[in-house]
Amino acid sequence: MRWMESLRKRLETLFPRIRTMLLLSYFVIILFCIALIGTASFYISYNSMAERVETASSQIVRQIEFNMDNDFHNKRNLLLAPYYTQEYIDNINAYPTMDSQNKFLFRQKLGDLFLKSFNITPIPDFIRFQIYYSDGELLNSSDNTSFGSPSQVLNAEWFKQTIAKDGLVNFFSSPPVSGQEETPTAYSTSLLIRDFSNPTGFIVVRADYNYGLFKGIGQRADLTKNSRFLILNEINNPIYDSAEGHASDMEAEALSQIKGDGGKFWTGSGDQTMLVSYTRSQYSNWKTVLIMPKEEIFSPLDSIKTTAIWTALVAFLVTAILSLLFGRSITNPILDLYKTVNHIKRGDFSVRVDIKRKDEIGRIAMNFNAMQDELQKQIETKYVYQIKLQQVELAMLYSQINPHFLYNTLDSIKAMADYHHVEEIGQMSQSLADMFRYNTKNTDEIVTLQEELVQIDAYINIQSIRFDGKIDYQLEIEDDLYHFPMLKMTLQPLVENAVFHGIERKRGKGTIRLKAWREAEWVYIQVKDNGVGISEKRLEQILASLRQPLYQEEYKLSAASGGIGVQNVYARYTIRYGEQFQFNIASRKGIGTEVTLKLVHQLG
Repeated sequence: MRWMESLRKRLETLFPRIRTMLLLSYFVIILFCIALIGTASFYISYNSMAERVETASSQIVRQIEFNMDNDFHNKRNLLLAPYYTQEYIDNINAYPTMDSQNKFLFRQKLGDLFLKSFNITPIPDFIRFQIYYSDGELLNSSDNTSFGSPSQVLNAEWFKQTIAKDGLVNFFSSPPVSGQEETPTAYSTSLLIRDFSNPTGFIVVRADYNYGLFKGIGQRADLTKNSRFLILNEINNPIYDSAEGHASDMEAEALSQIKGDGGKFWTGSGDQTMLVSYTRSQYSNWKTVLIMPKEEIFSPLDSIKTTAIWTALVAFLVTAILSLLFGRSITNPILDLYKTVNHIKRGDFSVRVDIKRKDEIGRIAMNFNAMQDELQKQIETKYVYQIKLQQVELAMLYSQINPHFLYNTLDSIKAMADYHHVEEIGQMSQSLADMFRYNTKNTDEIVTLQEELVQIDAYINIQSIRFDGKIDYQLEIEDDLYHFPMLKMTLQPLVENAVFHGIERKRGKGTIRLKAWREAEWVYIQVKDNGVGISEKRLEQILASLRQPLYQEEYKLSAASGGIGVQNVYARYTIRYGEQFQFNIASRKGIGTEVTLKLVHQLG
């Protein structure tokens, strides 16, 4: 500190006048402040932009994954066509004992079934489907292609993987079909279909697709000019690259960092630095990777930096001129104050500083009041923002209505029309109209349990027709609870989950029981099914997702997860009622699932 004191005394010797010292200090301080503010602003802008870009890239990756899984789920449903008619399952069991003519008729009928499934809902990227028996025999092919002899099929890796998954859809990248392909195959899906009581007699349905799905997703993702996204399989081998011919650009070191369920990191150096964001699909186990060049991300900062430098130079020049012009008027009040201080130092306390100017001292109060006004404005704005944010979140949750139900219902109506089941079509159409009339005409957020039950009756009517009486629907409602107030669209997502994730995959008839009762000040509403149930690992994943904060950045609503209805109901009640609402899911594999809502009786 001695050198600073020595410098101060030397400057006082060189510049004895306060005005000169003030001007010199002013120049130095202004220069330092401009440099400091410029550096801090650039650093803050850099970090803020990096954070926003990382967040945006993660959202884009999750959206791409959502769109891809949504499409995969629809394609998986097409492969389940034989399960809807017991005749096909019986013929699969009896196929080895059939004569040649019956085998031919069965193969033809099986091919027609899948042709009809793929044609009812046209799929732009569909190439072909093939049906194999458990011994590797090709039963049918939509374009007469073959993957070799039965022994070659049995030894094929994709065939073994499909058998190992035993009813779960298998996603894999496909080698080229023997011969010249007019349309290159990007990936394939395969599914084992069998009678659950017969482990040896089964068929394997395989469908091949081109790159149309990935190209369409890339066009809708609104990527920047030099950004691209990749689809990697389980071992990080590229399946698709939106920048054709660049799949090998990613170094092995970067690929080795792509592991786990998701994340983001920077890789490369200099102009080749890139932001890599990725996520792993729980449905297909493939990874979606988004690569964004750093140079493209931060290019706006270069122009900001240049503009800031020129602005600082101009500001410094103008400040210097103003300091020289107004230095006297600024320093004279200080000199007057100095003379007054000297009087007080000598013991003359009668002297007062007569301030008549409306200078900086007079403006302190004004600035303080202005600061108070600004602070109040900021606080009010912040609370309004939080309220608006919550309203937007709530509106977003209401909008998450799964469109698959509409598609499946329309498919069922079309299929029944082919067989001229006029009465069933009328019943299903009326029920569907009642459901959509409930959704569109009833604008109240709060409805009664009775209104929700009418909606469920319409929904069960549709599914009972669709699954040909497979669903047994039971009600146990206490009489005084029919007018209990609750949020609109509470029960339908839970019952829909019970149908599609519980009863649909169950062999034989299934039961869905909807129960409502009161205990003390709590009202319990329960949806229970005796379907296939949920594994302990999957149940823990669902419950963990419900425990996450609603506004958490990594909060996922993935259609592939199978929990979008549960998360939708849980989030809406949590936002509106907080601790006045409790939620529980209990399930055992092969036994069934029960979802219980616990609500305070005075809810409304």
